[in-house]
Amino acid sequence: MAKQIKKASLLSEADKQKLLKKAGNKKPLTQAQTTNTATPAVRTVTRSATRLTTEEQTSTSTAKNFKVWAGISIILLVAFILAPKPQLIEYQSAGLTTQSVYMPGWFGKPGVILDTNQRAVLAEEEQSLYLCFEGQSNEQCAKYRLRKQQGFIAAAIFWYSSQP
Repeated sequence: MAKQIKKASLLSEADKQKLLKKAGNKKPLTQAQTTNTATPAVRTVTRSATRLTTEEQTSTSTAKNFKVWAGISIILLVAFILAPKPQLIEYQSAGLTTQSVYMPGWFGKPGVILDTNQRAVLAEEEQSLYLCFEGQSNEQCAKYRLRKQQGFIAAAIFWYSSQP
């Protein structure tokens, strides 16, 4: 008759300890077993701490990205508000009426009409437009009567429709 082998005898020493713990039989652990079982616990703590730092870095980088994009958006909004916006102007001289896109100048510099190389000086209080070549004073410039001024959207539509 064959000798019966116990299932517990096929297990390694570590597996036996696990089975005993599950069964509720608590044997005192030897010093060698204590150090062996303590090491994996430290590793799991290190891994979970690493996961936490990775999650913290991800949330921190997301917050930094949001702050960067919010800052860029605010700067662009302020620049758009402060920048001079083009206008569609209609002006007349000697029975000839013309529409052009006028771009006001920055910080006191004269504006520009986009379809000419002359500088444009817009005198809104006089309802006049002066077109001057470089080096000429306002008295020597061609004077046009300003008929109508329209805003940014009208200027954009006019400019887009006049492109070939």
